[in-house]
Amino acid sequence: MVSICEIGSMARSQSDMLSDKDLLAIGNPPELDAATAGYKSRGWNVARYSRLQFHEMARSHSLFVQHVKQDGRLVRDDQGFLRTTLKSYRPRNNYTEQLAVAIEPIRSIGELEPSYWGKLFQADILYVAVRNACILHRATVADPEFDFRSLIAWVSRTLGLNPSESNALLRLRPLKHAYRARSTNMDISDLSEAVDAAYKLADHWARLCGSSVGAHHFTNGYFEVRVLEGHLVRAFGPIYMDKLADGHELGELWATICNTDPYKPRPPHLQRWSKGVSEFLAREQGY
Repeated sequence: MVSICEIGSMARSQSDMLSDKDLLAIGNPPELDAATAGYKSRGWNVARYSRLQFHEMARSHSLFVQHVKQDGRLVRDDQGFLRTTLKSYRPRNNYTEQLAVAIEPIRSIGELEPSYWGKLFQADILYVAVRNACILHRATVADPEFDFRSLIAWVSRTLGLNPSESNALLRLRPLKHAYRARSTNMDISDLSEAVDAAYKLADHWARLCGSSVGAHHFTNGYFEVRVLEGHLVRAFGPIYMDKLADGHELGELWATICNTDPYKPRPPHLQRWSKGVSEFLAREQGY
């Protein structure tokens, strides 16, 4: 039994040359393999869940489920599972605890990285963190929204960003795309302005969260894995890591990094991956 739904800008008919092609697929692995093979061959990113996993996400009021409900385009739905689940789903009216966690990657940026790949990596982290935080903020005080450009326009009006700051934040999207596409010729001269604007937003969000700041139980390990990615990017660069031979000790970690799904949990292997990165850095660079 399979349910398939196109999500994101493709489903909203708002895609551009930078848009990912994102697909939600629900069911058992063998059936999903056959049902999504054509999409994967055409470059779609497939987020796979069992019915139980997706039901639990709906039960916990995940905004990913709201994203599917609001923006998704249903392609297949055996026995009406997804349609029924979405019909009964309701988001919370307050996501400040999750917002308190979402702003932590922004505050951890610190100084700009000296290298080209380091800066692009920081832009990727900032894009994901700012987008996530905007989604959570918006869902707490207004109707949910998931389009990045619309979110930046809204948060700029709401929190008083000037046009230059807004444009710097919008610039994070092509920089994120360039990092993941391994583009070697991007202009990253305005990244510092985006960092400053993100800090400004994080300060507003911290005040909104109030006593929620410091609540960590909503994290799924996504940014913890990306911390490990940062160590490897700073030491070797992503292109070097992409070329590691199949079966390399860090192959599982790097495959997870390069096939990111921010809604899937990472913690089960985090300690082993962290140890592997530390040992690899020590051996390769004499750390």
